[in-house]
This record gives sequence, structure tokens and C-alpha cells, in this order.
Amino acid sequence: MAVAVFSVAVACRERRAAATNPAADPGAARSRPAESGPAISGEPVGPAPIRPAVEPSSEKDAGFVESHCVQQPPQEFLVRAHLKNGPCSRAEAAERRAALAQAIRYRTQQYGYFEGFGNPAWNPKAPSAQVRWTTFFGVPVRLHERVIPALECVEQQLRRECKEPYQPRVLSGFRRRNTYLSGDVSNHVYGIALDVDPDRNPCCGCVEPWRSNKRCEGKRPVAERMDMPPCWVGVFERYGFYWLGHDELEDSMHFEFLGDPSRIRAAGAAADDPERP
Repeated sequence: MAVAVFSVAVACRERRAAATNPAADPGAARSRPAESGPAISGEPVGPAPIRPAVEPSSEKDAGFVESHCVQQPPQEFLVRAHLKNGPCSRAEAAERRAALAQAIRYRTQQYGYFEGFGNPAWNPKAPSAQVRWTTFFGVPVRLHERVIPALECVEQQLRRECKEPYQPRVLSGFRRRNTYLSGDVSNHVYGIALDVDPDRNPCCGCVEPWRSNKRCEGKRPVAERMDMPPCWVGVFERYGFYWLGHDELEDSMHFEFLGDPSRIRAAGAAADDPERP
């Protein structure tokens, strides 16, 4: 078997994100806000059903977060792997390449080999073979099966903790195409990234037309440019997700699971509660 070895040309003055380019990724939710996700052959696409957020329906549901969900921060080496824009020295460029290579190896080992990035010997199974449909606040989305439990933990905690009402309408998760430049690879292709309502939570550092969104004008903090309550960011980040609103892209719709997928649930949780995945 021919081995595809990871390589990257870091252009320190080049913006890394074409991540939201509608022309480059016609299936992305940013380019089709009326749809529930990317159009994939043989899969249904259409307006996402809206279901109202409700409080946990039983004591069992109410205790789910405390008894089964493990809080953890995003792993720093994965956060650090996001390439930054701007000039850099040779030493800084080498450090960035090393950080990205480490992150690609980890993601390959944990979630599968995406062609052109990393080495299939680390994990020959493709991410696309490990994604499945789930729902978040009643809205369907496809994600890697290993991180779906983390999203369940987030939803349970959001319903309990965040009092400001917010109902997602459109979600975008797994994609088959990489839409990043500069040698980086989007976490959407691993099925570990989630976009929440692109039309209501803009990406002010992305390509057009998002960069010209009126919400991006002026010097307001990114949290003031989105409809999603700030409480949501705090809860997501307590369960291993990183919010790209912190990034230079100011991508307020985007969360990605950078925690340890083996630590999402408490030990023995599945055995204690066979109804939970």
C-alpha cells in the first residue's frame, strides 16, 4: 500500500481559512442556510425540524450530567495547532508545522485517516465510515460516533443551566471535503466540528460573503455579534469543545471537540445505564 505522508507548506503571511468559501464548499451550511447540513449523495437534505427546548423530563435525565458526563477542557496542543496569520520567523514556522503535524496524527489515530493528511498506518478507517446521525435540540446533524456523547452532555447541561432561551435552527457537522488552506485540515472532515446557525452567528474573519456581514462591522466583541447566548460557549468548553470565536477568524458559529474522546463519559457509565449510548 502506498503511504501518504503528511506535508505542509506554511505561508506565514497567508490566511489559513477558506473554511467557509461557498464556492469551494457548495455543501457547507454557510452557503445553504436553509438546509440542515451538507448535501451528500444518497442522504436526505432539507429544512431541519424545530423542536422546543424543554426541561429534563425525569429525575434520571436531570441526574445524567452529574453521574455520567466528565468535564474536561480542550487539549492545548490541539488548540495550538490552529495556524495563525501574520509574519513569523523560521523557528516559529517550524514550531507551527510541528504542532500541526502532531494534531493531524492525533486526529487520525482517534477519528480515522483523511486522504492526504497523515498516514493510514495510524488508523486506516476513514472518518466517513464512523459518522452517524444524531440530534441537538431536535435538529439533525451528522458527527463522528465518538464525540456524539459529548454533544449529549452539552445539551443536557445547556437545558439545565442556560436560562436565556435559544433554539438552534440549522446545524452543519461532518463534511467530505476539506475547506482549509495553508496545509491545515478542517475538523469537519473528521466529524468533530459543529456549526450552529451560520446566518445568526457569523464568521467575521472568513472569506466573502461572511467577512462583509453587517454584524462584523466595527470593533464590537465577537460575543456581541452573535445571537447565541454566551452561556452556550462556557458549557461547550467545559465538555471538551473549543469555540472558534476565540480564534483570529472570529468564527462564532463553530465548535470543535478537542478533548479526549476516551474521557467523555465516566467509567462504567454505559454499564450503569444501558439506554445511554
